[in-house]
Amino acid sequence: MAVAPPDSSSSATPAPRTLPLLSLPNEILALIPQHFANIEDFKEASSTRSTLRAVFSQTDPNTILRLAASSSRIFFRPDPYFLVAATVDQVAAWALRSEDNVRALRRAIRDGVEGLFALCLEVAGLTMQDIRRLHISRFRIFNPVIDVVDRCAGKQWYAVDDFWNGGRSDAETIDCEPGRSLYEMAIYGSLFRSTLEANLRGDLGFDLHTRLDFVKYCIPDWYCRSYKGFEVEMVGPYRNGRDEVMPRMDQYGIRHILKSSTWGREWERVRDEVGPAFDDDVKQEIWENAVQMQGLFGFEMLRPGGAESWKERVIELREKVAMADLRKMKPVEKDVHGEISWGYDEM
Repeated sequence: MAVAPPDSSSSATPAPRTLPLLSLPNEILALIPQHFANIEDFKEASSTRSTLRAVFSQTDPNTILRLAASSSRIFFRPDPYFLVAATVDQVAAWALRSEDNVRALRRAIRDGVEGLFALCLEVAGLTMQDIRRLHISRFRIFNPVIDVVDRCAGKQWYAVDDFWNGGRSDAETIDCEPGRSLYEMAIYGSLFRSTLEANLRGDLGFDLHTRLDFVKYCIPDWYCRSYKGFEVEMVGPYRNGRDEVMPRMDQYGIRHILKSSTWGREWERVRDEVGPAFDDDVKQEIWENAVQMQGLFGFEMLRPGGAESWKERVIELREKVAMADLRKMKPVEKDVHGEISWGYDEM
């Protein structure tokens, strides 16, 4: 006769009780985003429960920026230019608070755009509303303006018939990546536009050396090299030698874009909607630069009807230029690539 085994259920260790996630205090739930791998995880988790959506909506913007950085090669290309352009205005405001911060910015700039991005990750942030705006603007603003840049110095510019034989009046050899060039110009504008406006008031902002360091190390160009009074150190993009950046000609490409008649006509249209050109050549040059130095979203002015939402801002800029006392804006001359750079911001 078979004997049943003894019932051991009474002596078995009870299974641990699982604590439901949503029963945790909001203070604990708010810590979860810091442990996500990327922005996709954050978005997916936020969409699962209304409680999580409400708690995660209060996530620190710096945490959201760091999560976005983990996805930058997929959703925020070109990496890291796109996210730097989106946040570097915050870095500019932070840097101008103290001399120590300015020195930290210059150290970051000398490490190239990657160094500047690292500083953005330290002191800046994005909200999910910012990210949604960036996503919409990529298709509504940035990509169409990249097409304009391409017509100035990219494949479309090269594609004209008889390029070297009269097809282009500005024909020359340029290796220009239009998307990267656009974001480099956007970063420059966001970083230094407050300095231009400070100069218009007779105040100071970032000095000329900081601006030149940005051009040298954050807009790499294998033509960029030292000469008397203009030192380019083997740091940042040049740390492994100048050949490391070949065949990039980013500085040369942007210089060509800024002098392009196609680019000039686009911005002239924006300025003409506000007022006539200045009779004073210096004020006119400052006015032209000021309009273009409005950062990433300022390129909306180049889209059909886009200038309307910027009209009040551009009118204000023109009034500041008109009222500026040029005697208080004593230029600091420095020969750069055969041209003169000034103490005030000149693109």
